[in-house]
Amino acid sequence: MSMAELVGLTVHVDTGRWSETVLEAVDLVVPEGQITALLGESGCGKSMVAAALTGSLPAVAHSTGEVRIDGAAVRDRRAWQQLRGNTVGLVPQSGVTAFAADKTVGAQLDELHRRHQAWSVEDACAAAQYPTDVFDLYPHQHSSGQIQRAALAAALLPAPDLLVVDEPSASLDPDTGYEVWVSLRKYATAGAAVLTITHDGPFLIDTRVADRMVVMRDGRVVVTGSATEVPALADPYVQGFFRRVGE
Repeated sequence: MSMAELVGLTVHVDTGRWSETVLEAVDLVVPEGQITALLGESGCGKSMVAAALTGSLPAVAHSTGEVRIDGAAVRDRRAWQQLRGNTVGLVPQSGVTAFAADKTVGAQLDELHRRHQAWSVEDACAAAQYPTDVFDLYPHQHSSGQIQRAALAAALLPAPDLLVVDEPSASLDPDTGYEVWVSLRKYATAGAAVLTITHDGPFLIDTRVADRMVVMRDGRVVVTGSATEVPALADPYVQGFFRRVGE
């Protein structure tokens, strides 16, 4: 069963200073119980896919096509607000944007726990590899790796059915990054639909932690398939992409 799906989604951004189509006719499925890894060169539209799936498209973005959650099209902001909570979780590319600047991270995690009471703060932090001895620090006082893990803990607290994680192992040492991926694997195996945006193709190939891979280029999906099949495809762009990320 597909938890989340994009159907022919096109997103055009017009800031008044520049105008560009950043996604074009994107079809994407994020099934329950699996990790779907979204890969591609920087600027190809991966983060905009995350924004579309989580109802976070910027105000200057205009979209056509559909976003479907559990088979139902989600068309407006009010519908997204009704879904947000136990259904959709997002870890943004910059974890610091997941928190208010004027409160400690620990205080904000406690607030989220009181609001949702799905996971305990301790369990969410353990899964995210977020060290609780920095609870009393403000977001800007964290390292980039620490705040990214804090954002993952915050996203896990409501136990979302769909979890979208932008660069889960960025700014992390190899051992910590591996543990974060293991936690995502366990979360997906427990039944959630997990989409990860990552440049870490070699790690995915070596560990087979992901079930599916989607490769994007210039706002379009180039190929989608199982995580074992996609890297072996004869498509010249796909072969070149995996060769470049492996260098």
